[in-house]
Amino acid sequence: MTQSLRVMWTGMAVLLLAPCMVFAEVTWIVKGVPKILDGKTLEINGQQVIMQDLDAPDLDQICFTKKKYYKFRCGVAAAEKLAKLISNQVLSCEGAKTNDQGILLATCWVGEAPQRIDIGEQAVMNGWAVYDPAQSARYKRVQAVARQLRQGLWRAKFVMPWDWRKGDHEPPKENVPHNQ
Repeated sequence: MTQSLRVMWTGMAVLLLAPCMVFAEVTWIVKGVPKILDGKTLEINGQQVIMQDLDAPDLDQICFTKKKYYKFRCGVAAAEKLAKLISNQVLSCEGAKTNDQGILLATCWVGEAPQRIDIGEQAVMNGWAVYDPAQSARYKRVQAVARQLRQGLWRAKFVMPWDWRKGDHEPPKENVPHNQ
């Protein structure tokens, strides 16, 4: 192939790939030992990260035991369980978007591929977070197992975190799966 043909083919390849590069998403990766802010929010090296595709009770959220109807601070419990799950390990959080406050929405892992562990999935599996149908159904099956095994929040009566934030502080008579 002559030099001019190589230049021409290279030029055409660049033109064909240019639109793909314009629309490519920027991915942020944050890595370090996190500080736990609540059941779904971390801070790593000064960068706040919200674990995506799930939700967890806010720190002020109250839940009730099923048998004696005692109140307990399930938001605090969710944060404590997340801290215990991570237990000062280095996390890698990867995301492509931020929320309205500029906080990174990301999936976080412990370990390296192919053996890395999805922390969000573990939080839902342990019952201290729920899948967020407004984001995706990514953790829906894991939540079904946690609910069936009565893990974490599923041992209590509670309001879904997004309903709690809207002002619904009365627990339902029975927790029903959300299918939004």
